[in-house]
Amino acid sequence: MSKLKTLLSDRISGSDAKALANADFKETLFRLLFDPDKRTSDNAAWVMTHLPKTADAWLTERQNTLVDEAMRTESTTKRRLILNLLERTPFEQDHIRTDFLNFCFNSILSDEPIGVKTLAIKLTYAQSVHYPELLEELNTALQMMEPEVLPAALRHIRRKMLEKLFSFAG
Repeated sequence: MSKLKTLLSDRISGSDAKALANADFKETLFRLLFDPDKRTSDNAAWVMTHLPKTADAWLTERQNTLVDEAMRTESTTKRRLILNLLERTPFEQDHIRTDFLNFCFNSILSDEPIGVKTLAIKLTYAQSVHYPELLEELNTALQMMEPEVLPAALRHIRRKMLEKLFSFAG
């Protein structure tokens, strides 16, 4: 077992996560993202969220694999962390994956945790921005959410996204 895998198989502190992210372990972290041990793979995803902005192009090269894992994993923790990583990558008009777009739309009104839902809203927008009809669909989904029963984080992102959609349309 590699030293990094040993570290990730146990609890790690925030400062350890930042230190590991700033070391040159990107490829190993990426491989450990798929480790069968839940703690190891969740921790690998967590450390990857601390990668410097200079790693965004590297993440973009792995966007499809990250999308596949976000949709496949049963770990809501890892899903949320991977969605955070995907938020750092651009979604080009010619490379929108309808399966992931549908996944994000479905997550908005699902029983996913709040963190997954807020990221799903942002990622739906990032993919839909190229297509007015998809922006209208996002607007409809957000309008279906009743703000008075939403937790504060979802109320906030809903309001911000509706403002963005309104300014985009206007």
